[in-house]
Amino acid sequence: MDWKNFENDSLYSQALTYWYDEWNSISEEVKKGMIGINIVNIRVVLLDIINEYELNQFESDNNRKVYIKLINTLIAKRYISIFREELLILKEKLEKKEKRSVYVISKELSSLISKQSFAHVLFDELFPILEKKLFEKQNRLKIKELTKEIIVDLVTSGMNIEDVKKLALNIFESYFIHESKIFIKYEGVPQELNTDEEKVKYIDGLSILDRLNFFREKLLPNETEYIFIYPIWGMVTFPKGVENNSIFGCQLYNPNLEKMLSEGYYDETFDLSNTEEQSKETEPKNNDKYRSKCNVKILVAATSSNSAKKLAELKYFNLLSLLNLYFAHKHHEFFWDGQYIGKKVGESYGSFGTLWGSRDDKQLRRNLSRDSPKFLSDKKFEDINRVSNIIDELEKREFFYEANTILGVIDIMSQAQWQNEENKLLNYWIAIESLANISKKDEESKFHFVKEIISNIYFLWEKYKPIHDLFRLTEIYSRSFYNKDGTVNMPDEFLHNVGIYKSRTEDSIISLENFYNRMVDLKKYTTKESFLDEIEDTIKFYQDNKEALKRLRAKRNEVKLTVDYIYKCRNQIVHNGYVDKNLIPYLVNFSEAYANSLLNRILDVYSDGQFNLQNYFIKEIYDGNLLERKLSDTTPYNLELFE
Repeated sequence: MDWKNFENDSLYSQALTYWYDEWNSISEEVKKGMIGINIVNIRVVLLDIINEYELNQFESDNNRKVYIKLINTLIAKRYISIFREELLILKEKLEKKEKRSVYVISKELSSLISKQSFAHVLFDELFPILEKKLFEKQNRLKIKELTKEIIVDLVTSGMNIEDVKKLALNIFESYFIHESKIFIKYEGVPQELNTDEEKVKYIDGLSILDRLNFFREKLLPNETEYIFIYPIWGMVTFPKGVENNSIFGCQLYNPNLEKMLSEGYYDETFDLSNTEEQSKETEPKNNDKYRSKCNVKILVAATSSNSAKKLAELKYFNLLSLLNLYFAHKHHEFFWDGQYIGKKVGESYGSFGTLWGSRDDKQLRRNLSRDSPKFLSDKKFEDINRVSNIIDELEKREFFYEANTILGVIDIMSQAQWQNEENKLLNYWIAIESLANISKKDEESKFHFVKEIISNIYFLWEKYKPIHDLFRLTEIYSRSFYNKDGTVNMPDEFLHNVGIYKSRTEDSIISLENFYNRMVDLKKYTTKESFLDEIEDTIKFYQDNKEALKRLRAKRNEVKLTVDYIYKCRNQIVHNGYVDKNLIPYLVNFSEAYANSLLNRILDVYSDGQFNLQNYFIKEIYDGNLLERKLSDTTPYNLELFE
């Protein structure tokens, strides 16, 4: 972001640019599914409780306990303080297992809260910090916290994360001129301004305050109707002699016989003849087979085209699943190749969609893999050879159950990455439970083992995480792209010595010992406050046992709660088929990470020549308890990162 045009504005400050950067950074974390349990706010909890009662009458006592934990955490949030008494009553009813009362109160509260814009309340708390240009460390932490809360509230209110990310970017947009033609990028231009000259004059006169006021308005988006067209390959239909031929909100029609859109920029037959025949380098013999003979038209209301597309696809996939259940067989499938057309209702122009034929992910993935094969380096071969040797050793020892379990988990997890989010979560949980079966004590439940062992793995790993995170951030800021403002200037000698350059090579293995010993030097190489905060926090973590213990305990508690919530979602899918589809993408990455962590820990144990997993995990719990005691002791304890 180039701030030169705003530097003379009275509201321009480091606090403003910091907030802008944090908005982009946190939005990206949410988009990548890195925010985890933090995506669960009071809106999500209340809807979950309602569905829990309606679908299975609170049969799971563990789920009830999860809701109590979450309400305990959320009730302290300042922005929902107006509902504090109601939430305390709800918590009390949950504790007393008064199911019907919990359901009624949750519905009442959910209805009230659905009318609230917490994002507005949070931004009104944030604005005075920006207005007063407060930029001490506690102010920066507050900016980060409020920004995350705003983003989470918008996402859980139904706004697509792509649109959320663009909110901050769009308010500081302007216009550009190319070959004497003016292109307007700012979205807040009043509709009554018709000429480019009027629009440019308006944009030039905007202050930062004007732009922030527009941002605040956008926090309460209005819904618009959209039409989407999708092909159903493998089916042909003809006009139905009935007024309503809609199934799951999908109207079926034959695009060769009728059209749904007046604008002809996109082809409603989704003709593939060009791309198909070009790939074969032959003339098409029958173009008709490359055209869709059955489309669906779907009408949805949403806050943006991204959100609308997501809603439309849910309806479309429901129809595809129904068709395949009833009419598909071994050699026939009804499928989607990724093509679509979208259009805002009431606009003459402005259609959007796919232009270049089939976008089938599987086919695209295989074409890219064929065109750009990965090199089987010595490191890659060593990694897979290690697993092969472990399986061989287990079979020699007649540990067939353990060997088959590991092979089964590898198969499940390798296939899961291509599946939809719900199936991913289910299969990663199956992998976790399978590994628990070969690792837990006989009398121990699988869920107890998973929750305690995985949280302990992350508790122990957390002592390494700050230095790893700082190294990653240093690598990012060492690139010229991130150093345009001159706030970071790291010498080549430092970057070479600590392994930054080496880390950019594929399959590199870097010792962070030099980086750890020289991380204090980083403070000399930057004036970027967000970077300095990370450096100082990392140094403090390794110098202050209380700070380290606080962070390790927080990580353990976070993992336990996340495991609880993943397990709750798993039970919902398995037992009643319902799960909040907006929530799953933010949890599935963690279920994958937990499965990988447990699998790799077991492989490491076997690789070290230890074949009693039960004894190993008993000792690892002991290691966690011992580390906690040493950090709690008054005698300073040095976290041993490098042996």
